[in-house]
Amino acid sequence: MMKIEDAKKRKFYIVCFVIIWVVQMVAAFYFCTLKQGFHEDEYYTYYSTARTNGFYVEDGQWMDQETYRNEFVVLAGQQFQYGLVKQVQSWDVHPPVYYWVFHTVASMVPGVFSKWIGLSVNLFFHGINIILLTYLSYLVSDRCKMVALIVTLFYGLTPAAVSGVVFIRMYEMLTMWVLLCALLHVRAVKKREEKLQEEKLSLKGFLLPIALVTYLGFLTQYYYFIFLFFMGVAFCIYLLWRDRSIGNCLRYGISQITAFVLAYLTYPSCLGQMFRGQRGAQATENFMDLSNTAERLRFFYDLLDEYVFGKMLTWLLLLAVILVVTVYAMAGRRRLSGRDSSKQNSQSSVLRESKQTATRRKGKADIAFWLLMAAVIGYFLTVSKTALLLGDTSNRYQLPVYGMIVLLLFDGIYRLGKQCILVSDTSVASGLLSGEERTEASARKAMSKMPGYLGAAAVVICLLVDLSGLAGGRVVFLYPEDKQQAAFAKERAEAGTPVVYVYQTGAEWCIWDVTNELLEYPAVYFVSADSEDLIEDDRIAEAKDLVVYLADGVDSEEQLSRITAKAMYLKDRPQLLFEEKYCDVYYVR
Repeated sequence: MMKIEDAKKRKFYIVCFVIIWVVQMVAAFYFCTLKQGFHEDEYYTYYSTARTNGFYVEDGQWMDQETYRNEFVVLAGQQFQYGLVKQVQSWDVHPPVYYWVFHTVASMVPGVFSKWIGLSVNLFFHGINIILLTYLSYLVSDRCKMVALIVTLFYGLTPAAVSGVVFIRMYEMLTMWVLLCALLHVRAVKKREEKLQEEKLSLKGFLLPIALVTYLGFLTQYYYFIFLFFMGVAFCIYLLWRDRSIGNCLRYGISQITAFVLAYLTYPSCLGQMFRGQRGAQATENFMDLSNTAERLRFFYDLLDEYVFGKMLTWLLLLAVILVVTVYAMAGRRRLSGRDSSKQNSQSSVLRESKQTATRRKGKADIAFWLLMAAVIGYFLTVSKTALLLGDTSNRYQLPVYGMIVLLLFDGIYRLGKQCILVSDTSVASGLLSGEERTEASARKAMSKMPGYLGAAAVVICLLVDLSGLAGGRVVFLYPEDKQQAAFAKERAEAGTPVVYVYQTGAEWCIWDVTNELLEYPAVYFVSADSEDLIEDDRIAEAKDLVVYLADGVDSEEQLSRITAKAMYLKDRPQLLFEEKYCDVYYVR
């Protein structure tokens, strides 16, 4: 009967997980359909995995739509050029693995520029990440299925998680490697504690898998190294404490050094990008500057609070503190009251025996819990000190550990809540549960029902917080305003209106930010703001209306006068239509 009951429970939790997984994937896909524009870094993802000659513009020259478009797509006959992708990334600040994956997908649809190329990659990794987070939560919470499901349910529908899916960069893939790194370490700890004996770290079960994950994770995004560093330090401390031997630490270290050596041989540019490149120098400078520590921590704490916890993080942390204080207070009270009568001593001995059994089981999970906490806190603090401060888009840098932060906080509160009852004596526990004295057996029976009630309440609260955030416009990288701007560009293109882009020399990359608009026009006339010559192009001179993009920082009056000086039909004063991130859009008739 117990086996049948366990099988039913297992089936129930599997069905619940599948439902959660499907709902979250549907939600992520829905928000992908809402994405109307691109961040400039997303354009770089397309450009850097497809470029052949590179994106160059000439002063006073037209660029036709096909030439412009070809810089963002993989052309027929140029698919699967992984060496070129690697070379292009060596000129920038990122390793190549994500771009190889992106290039593979783009190579399957040559000549196509679509958001779905990048979004399909993210959706794939997001689906894996939901599974990994659930399994990690299951292990860390000492195989508590309820905690695992609630963590997954809550995190997968947060604005931060959905924003990670719709941002076409490597951060969903990085999250997968970070979760796998955490899983392998946690599972290794759990196995060692369950066997309660010293043994060598398994080559096939741990050392080779973690070396592979490190190799791929490091070559996906260098932030992987930050998480691995703190996880590795905590793991080695555990091994030294557990085994009183450095043998396993040496084996573990050799596996990681081997992974990094192979990564360097695969991509020698990695060291220069980390320590001498533009981003590497910025990160080092930010890390060494102690004056900005409080400001940066506050910035990333606020992002975590708003985009993950719906501005409830402070209250949840306060609840955890209250529970900690309550556990210690009740434990002290039980020790004092246990000396007053033989009956209480008898009951206390039963409770103490149960508590010792629970503690032995809980201890295995506690080690994994603290191991994960050390890695997550180390990563969060280090990234907070080194990452770029770019408003709500900076969520991407902390995305790999957001799910684990939810896990640690929810599991910690759940553990503390249980301890509040387990450390109390029978009479106190009975009073808390029903308001009247009960026997120990009846108290524990009532306690066994509490997870169901608490779980139902937690599900409702989680859904309310998540749906409020999603409906409140907290999903980043959708750019709904681009729909109107692209529609205007399409309308003007169909009417035959010429378009001019005045760019700043040395900042041609800013042109990418309006690629979806410029691709609507048959051709774009590029002009350098450094030139003082009047525009004498025949198409512009004979135009009856004109669209002008002016890069930020240029003299708008001077540039507009220069463009329209030779125009025969343009009489009205230029009208400012849109103020975009790197340029302003004017319409002249």
